[in-house]
Amino acid sequence: MRALKALVIGMGALIVVGIVVLVYAIVEKASAPAAASFAPAEIVIPTGAEVVETTLGDGRISLRLRLANGSGRLVLIDTATGRVTGTMELKRHP
Repeated sequence: MRALKALVIGMGALIVVGIVVLVYAIVEKASAPAAASFAPAEIVIPTGAEVVETTLGDGRISLRLRLANGSGRLVLIDTATGRVTGTMELKRHP
């Protein structure tokens, strides 16, 4: 009978600890910032280029450009700072 009583008390304690952890996780999730902030920025696109695709994710924006000469360029922008973090030239294989 003692073993059963100890088991019931132990399981009750585990339920209480689980509920406390669950409430803590919900409060932490609710207090986290909902969206990333965007810094004001001016991105210069080459003359004659057009934006073909824009993608937003993981704290960055990627722009796929079609340049006037027919080649492409990928521009990566950090949303927090508004700075261009990198560019990649996209060329067709001959």
